[in-house]
Amino acid sequence: MFESFRRWQRYSISAKALIKRLDTGSPKGLVAQVTTISQGGMGFYTDVPMEKTTPVSIELLFESLDGSKPDIIEGKIASICSHGKDYFTGVAFDREIPYDRFYGIIY
Repeated sequence: MFESFRRWQRYSISAKALIKRLDTGSPKGLVAQVTTISQGGMGFYTDVPMEKTTPVSIELLFESLDGSKPDIIEGKIASICSHGKDYFTGVAFDREIPYDRFYGIIY
């Protein structure tokens, strides 16, 4: 039987995020479509490929239930998969999102 080896449960989400590379020093970022998130990472689609281990900062572009914007989350590119002209990219966060903040994001 298949067992999941993920530390955190993934949740489906439909949100935009501003992704900035931290290794270039450029203030520009790209807007991505987030499709999955967990306390330890997220998956998103973009039309720009990034290499594994690229350090990034992520700002979700919506307000949470308590009216506050989520913190900027930092992590590294963990996986990337080509889907035609787009790329599905997985990010592993540098530290997990605290449960109370995470709950505000997904609900």
